[in-house]
Amino acid sequence: MASQFDRIMQRADDTLFRVFGEDRNGCGPTYTAPDGFARPVPLEVILGRNVEVAGVDGTFRIVQYLAEIRLSQVRCPKRGGRLTLSEGVFILEEPLGSDALVERWALLPGR
Repeated sequence: MASQFDRIMQRADDTLFRVFGEDRNGCGPTYTAPDGFARPVPLEVILGRNVEVAGVDGTFRIVQYLAEIRLSQVRCPKRGGRLTLSEGVFILEEPLGSDALVERWALLPGR
């Protein structure tokens, strides 16, 4: 059973993705595993542009596209997976961190 803290954080994430998520009124974003054999999975994504992130060495860098993905919707996103958004297709390039509910990824524009 989830703790009270887990339930509070789940509600906070619900609000966060409802307010800042991509395609709130559209058909919705999808994730396709890099092997290409699985069907696209609908999910909620927050897309950030030109986000400054801290590295493990304490230096900061700019990530042109950053995605926040709910792990309850895509259990284990993988490098090379494809996010399809109304803005276009993006490739998961590098995991940047996770809080066990949301995973952050640097993205590359897809072709």
